[in-house]
Amino acid sequence: MYRLRFRQIHLDFHTHGDIPGIGEKFSKRQFQEALKAGHVDSITVFSKCHHGYSYHPTKVGKQHPHLKFDLLAAQIGACREIGVRCPIYISAGVDELMAMEHPEWVVKNRDGRTYDPLQVGWFKLLRFNSPYLDYLCAQIEEVVRRWPDNDGIFLDIIGLREDYSEGSLRVMRSLGLHPENIADERTYAQHVLLDYYERTTAAVRSVRADTPVFHNGGHIPVGATKFNFFNSHFELESLPTGGWGYDHFAFSARYAATQPRDFLGMSGKFHTTWGEFGGFKRPAALRYECAGMLAYGSKCSIGDQLHPNGEMNLDTYRLIGAAYAEVEAREPWSDNVRPVARIGLVSAEKNQRVPRGHTDVSPADEGASRMLLETHLPFLVLDENAKWDNFDLVVLPDTLELTPATRSKAKKFLAAGGKILAAGSALLNADKTAFAIDPGAKFIGRSASDPDYLVATDLAPSVPVRSAIVIHGGAYEVKPAAKTRILAGRRVPYFNRTWEHFCSHQHAPDSPSKVSPAATLTKNIAWFAHDIFTRYRQYGQPLYRDFVVAAIDHLLDGRRPVVTSLPTDGRVNLLEQPKEKRYIAHLLYAPKSVRGASHPTDTNKSMEIIEDLIPLRNISVSLRLPRKIKTARLVPEGVTLPFAQKDGVVSFTVPEFTAHAMVELSCA
Repeated sequence: MYRLRFRQIHLDFHTHGDIPGIGEKFSKRQFQEALKAGHVDSITVFSKCHHGYSYHPTKVGKQHPHLKFDLLAAQIGACREIGVRCPIYISAGVDELMAMEHPEWVVKNRDGRTYDPLQVGWFKLLRFNSPYLDYLCAQIEEVVRRWPDNDGIFLDIIGLREDYSEGSLRVMRSLGLHPENIADERTYAQHVLLDYYERTTAAVRSVRADTPVFHNGGHIPVGATKFNFFNSHFELESLPTGGWGYDHFAFSARYAATQPRDFLGMSGKFHTTWGEFGGFKRPAALRYECAGMLAYGSKCSIGDQLHPNGEMNLDTYRLIGAAYAEVEAREPWSDNVRPVARIGLVSAEKNQRVPRGHTDVSPADEGASRMLLETHLPFLVLDENAKWDNFDLVVLPDTLELTPATRSKAKKFLAAGGKILAAGSALLNADKTAFAIDPGAKFIGRSASDPDYLVATDLAPSVPVRSAIVIHGGAYEVKPAAKTRILAGRRVPYFNRTWEHFCSHQHAPDSPSKVSPAATLTKNIAWFAHDIFTRYRQYGQPLYRDFVVAAIDHLLDGRRPVVTSLPTDGRVNLLEQPKEKRYIAHLLYAPKSVRGASHPTDTNKSMEIIEDLIPLRNISVSLRLPRKIKTARLVPEGVTLPFAQKDGVVSFTVPEFTAHAMVELSCA
């Protein structure tokens, strides 16, 4: 397996042809000084940018008209001298130069348009089923022949192209596909994308068979193994302030950790997102983000953008250096790790036949993930291929559709003593007329009420509100079996809100009528009648999480794998270094605040900001571990921690930490 380095930079360099003096202030010494100040050990540098220009002499493409020397060769030479890796970037899905010279190579939408000629930005997507793919492969081959000892090729803007160009329509018809049928059009689009992957990967490895390659689509899609495994490794693009948010990376990493690939997390030094000249994060944010990457078993990458004149911004590398100095000190406890988790979250996304971006992540997945993160319960995200054998509890989010294989897996898991937490339609058959897996209740149908209300029973004593709690989206009605326990009751409103019947500003209050339960509980299954994970993602109501935590505690007989006094905004993860015979417990905490505009009509959207790192003191942690622990200490500080181990539970207290604490637990 290809192994990444820990401290990478992704150095964007998308430069318009009208900008003069390209690279004129590049200095090998200054470039190297910046990398050293940033504690950088790998940097992705540009062969071809989105504008379509190359930054080195080329017989295939077109060198930037205002570049007077081989900038890429100079950058690579500077990196080689100081032992820094330098993967090479090639823009694949966007090439403004070729789009203007060959408009017939641009994707055509169903409405017959290729792009709005006055729209600013990267909207001219290139067709991979046009001669553009020959052009792209020739560019790749030219680069790997020029630098046969390269450190890898990064190909950008890869994804499904829903193309209705005349050429695509002709090919679809010749294959017996009907372009007016969306399913047929997508079948053809998948064929085109697979051809892209095969041909470009072959071009990357045309000189050296082990050349690393990554095809970036902004997200590692769950279960899309046919496409994912063309990559030698994964780069999880996840800029918290760029639209991904602070919880996206944790979810994505917990899936990547189940795959046979090394991976890195990719954030940015920008205040917002890519392309922001003069944008800077606070050092606190980058320190926390990099700590989070290490905590989830990832290497680190920070996005930067080189000024057209080629001079590195030393403010940027001092900023990055504050984070990467800490990463460097923690590397001995962060390499060759594997996750330790007894909870599996089965993604509601079916095994994806095509790569999809970060905006396509299931809200149910995200809601369930956030609940587990905020409850400090380590988990892994599972696709349909994953085994469940090593888990005590498996979560099936609402909107998950049981395949025959998943249904069979679930029944074997339950028979072996495993526990399932499910919501909404996750346990239903394909046509949603009956339970495919019995939660201890008879299925009646879909309730007509929306919204309705949750009411905690004695089985949910930790839910602080005992009166009716509103929840939107409707529910399923069931009749519980005699021995089935009720975790949450359900009430309906007097009526749904219509033009004939409405009450107050939002919805009618709960009526006293008795209805079916909102959450049922048996020995092995807890089931919620509402799409509680989706609703949590949409509304963020902590009371919904309280109900789910109560269900988890019942299923696990109160034996949570992790118990800690961290606040809900804190994060815990547990990794193992088998060769070193030790566990590494990671604790994370940084307060986030929402800044910027928040009204949907405003031109600027609000975003989460980390500016202040607040020390936490006397944080207690208890971990269920299968092995006897002989020592506990904070690393890299080397501070020994007193601990106790009883009945498989290791308990210790971290006296104080800021942003990130790593506790080494050495095994006997």
